[in-house]
Amino acid sequence: MTETIETVKARLAPKQLELDGETYWIAEGDQLLDEDQLVFYVDELKRREELRAEGDDAVPDDALTVVGGPSGLIGITGQDGRLVRWRDGKVLTYCVLKNTFGSDEEYLLARQSVEQATKAWMDACGIEFRHEAAKDLSPTTTVTDVVFTVRKIDTGGRFIAAAFFPTDAPSRRRVFIDPSFFAQGLGFDRVGVLRHELGHVLGFRHEHIRVEAPAACPDEDIADVSILTGYDPKSVMHYFCGHVGDAKLLITDMDIAGSQRLYGPPLSAFQLVD
Repeated sequence: MTETIETVKARLAPKQLELDGETYWIAEGDQLLDEDQLVFYVDELKRREELRAEGDDAVPDDALTVVGGPSGLIGITGQDGRLVRWRDGKVLTYCVLKNTFGSDEEYLLARQSVEQATKAWMDACGIEFRHEAAKDLSPTTTVTDVVFTVRKIDTGGRFIAAAFFPTDAPSRRRVFIDPSFFAQGLGFDRVGVLRHELGHVLGFRHEHIRVEAPAACPDEDIADVSILTGYDPKSVMHYFCGHVGDAKLLITDMDIAGSQRLYGPPLSAFQLVD
């Protein structure tokens, strides 16, 4: 049955979230959609259903745009069809808002985990993150002179963590950490969870939206995507589903290759001169 805005809202109602005065629906595990984004999401679900109706249960490979090689990272594209990435020289500054965490121990664990996750991406490709530690003590959750903030919010376990895409408005550039992140027996590597979320920050979609992924993996819209590498079931951007994936959420060799197609080699690979 074709889904409508009303049926999708009803399906996602248990994961509806009120945040900073706005209503969001949590889709695909860690994507926060506002009312406008939900409209596009439903349109893409309809398009996916139409594609499947034309053939078998699998969305054909040509539903995704193959870029620069074999049809694993998946990048997002803008309205003009070009890949989206942060501009050259852009430093992704951030702070970890201490007063949103329940204790010094939680804050330090979150801070260290984010630092390790950012380092992993900087070791993989030509992007730079910088922690503006002095701003961690901001008394409010609105910090305008960093690219994004990291903060704890209680979503009742609706997700472990969630982030944003480069195309999101500056007011939505936030990385959220749920209390479940600190639970014993989490089942996932905490730094790995943040490596995954920072992958979204760099512009990478979930790997398991690929046609090659097991049918048991969560369904997801395929709007505005470009394939950067072949399918990688161990990718940092792949959920653990259908008996594939990796709870450690490491950045794989194929992730490195895909991220370097977008951002080039890591800055550490160069001798920089003024």
